[in-house]
Amino acid sequence: MNILFPVIANLFLSIIILLISINIYTVYRRKYILWFVFALFLLPVLFIYAIFESLYLKNIWGVLFYPLIIIIAEIAVIMAQKNLLSSLKAEEGEEYRLLLREDIALIRAFGKLANYFIGRISLLVGIKSVEEILDECIEEYPILAGCYIGVDEKLNTEAMEAGMGEVVEGRMEEICEAFSYLIIKLIDLYAAMVPYGEIVDDMVKAIGRIDKKIARYFMPFILFKIILEPFLREAKGDELRALRLSADIKGIYIGRKGEIKYHWIYRFEEEEREEKFVELLRIILAIFENSEEIKKEITESFRKLPENVKENIYRYEFIKKLPKGILDEEKIVLMSKERLIEELIDRQKKLEEAYERLAEAKLDKMKSSFIDIIAHEIKTPLTAIKTYVDLMRKEKLGKLTKLQKEKLEKVAKNIEKMTKLIDDMLQIPTIDAKELELRKELFEVKDIMEKIIDDTKEMAREKKQKISVDVEPALTVFGDKNLIEKAIKNIVTNAIKYTPEKGKISIKAMREGNYAHIQISDTGKGIEKSELEKIFEPFYSRGGGAGLGLAIAKNVVESHGGKIWAESVVGKGSTFHIVLRRKRE
Repeated sequence: MNILFPVIANLFLSIIILLISINIYTVYRRKYILWFVFALFLLPVLFIYAIFESLYLKNIWGVLFYPLIIIIAEIAVIMAQKNLLSSLKAEEGEEYRLLLREDIALIRAFGKLANYFIGRISLLVGIKSVEEILDECIEEYPILAGCYIGVDEKLNTEAMEAGMGEVVEGRMEEICEAFSYLIIKLIDLYAAMVPYGEIVDDMVKAIGRIDKKIARYFMPFILFKIILEPFLREAKGDELRALRLSADIKGIYIGRKGEIKYHWIYRFEEEEREEKFVELLRIILAIFENSEEIKKEITESFRKLPENVKENIYRYEFIKKLPKGILDEEKIVLMSKERLIEELIDRQKKLEEAYERLAEAKLDKMKSSFIDIIAHEIKTPLTAIKTYVDLMRKEKLGKLTKLQKEKLEKVAKNIEKMTKLIDDMLQIPTIDAKELELRKELFEVKDIMEKIIDDTKEMAREKKQKISVDVEPALTVFGDKNLIEKAIKNIVTNAIKYTPEKGKISIKAMREGNYAHIQISDTGKGIEKSELEKIFEPFYSRGGGAGLGLAIAKNVVESHGGKIWAESVVGKGSTFHIVLRRKRE
């Protein structure tokens, strides 16, 4: 059984791997994946046979099954590899597109487009004219060196691809400019023998075969040669002359026959190329008499473009630049889509904010309930302990030695601290608004300040600190006197705690419109900027203590509709601000 355990474990593992591979095949449906699945299927078969053979078969010939299975699995893997390599060599399938470098893919796409025209031209005038054009282009653009016309009368780019080396910035545009120059030359030669309308149909078909991942590099070709040039080649002589004189656009040249040489446009950014197209289009519409008819025909030309390039052209940023009357319906659709997307994003943000507020509200409620339950659960046994400690201190349960009395005094003090902590915890949950409203009264700030100073003067005296108080005469606050006193006292206590010996604490209170503004400043070590918000969170302590004092102060102030915040300079001290309403609303 010990021998079988690893075999069974491997069986389960192989079944899991097989199931994963089957799932991959159902998603991608590739033949080579199917071969891999078959190879992986043989693994659990092998392990099942191993279990069966060890339990039931004792024949020595049974071991021959193992190499047989392994050989079949290896054949399946070889078939999978062969199928994958065939796909890559044939330049087909998603794997080929994923593995191919973008600059190589671009060269091959331009090569295919060039061969589309070379095949037609060679039938009409022979391949010699094409070779002469290629030589001229290589002389103008050395990047094309390595391209040649093979014995099959096709443009071969393999040597150019091999010499590409590492991808460098600007390489793609350089390739586009060089090949565009070649294709413009080929089209001009072809147009001398075939009507340009037929050439446009051929170009649309050729463009339809380009991978949409690199289709954006062919946008100038589409916009100038497919969309605009047909109108220029059919234009009247005076209109064309006027256009050639008016269209002084860098990167674009219009020939005498209406041919557009656009290859220099790749020296500009993509957005600038689009703007130059729109500028030329506006000039054409301004000069040509039948501008409305041209708008309709341009719209139809755009709509007839293959799907692989429409994604790059049918962008709101580009279409909205087009003159009125061109792709108006598409503009409305895209504008509505843009607005809908903006509205959806806005709604999503609002929903996220609402969800966050709801989550925070639920969390706060949970925190409050948790604190309330814990505090009460602790307070109940604590009360019983305190009662027994008091009885023992008063020697109601028997005489005590001096050491026992000292120890009980310490216990009593710690019980008192714990009781105070629990009372503080019980004040963290949100204060009931209705109960608070019943307890509100109008009182003078001076009264609670005197009591706070009286309660904290012993603490300050121990550290040789000076506390100065400056309260504006007859300054009042409307609220729960006991709660507001506790809130301010917590801040004053903190100021004494974090201010070194012989430091100063300053308390000021003044009118600010309908509000009373109370400031508690100290000359302590200060608070880091990153901590100024955190210090008001429950249980956040900067050193010792439970970290409840400021949380209680914030809860009290905000439940009165007031504001509380802190300002600090590290090494110089802090100032806490409390703003409360002076009288009933």
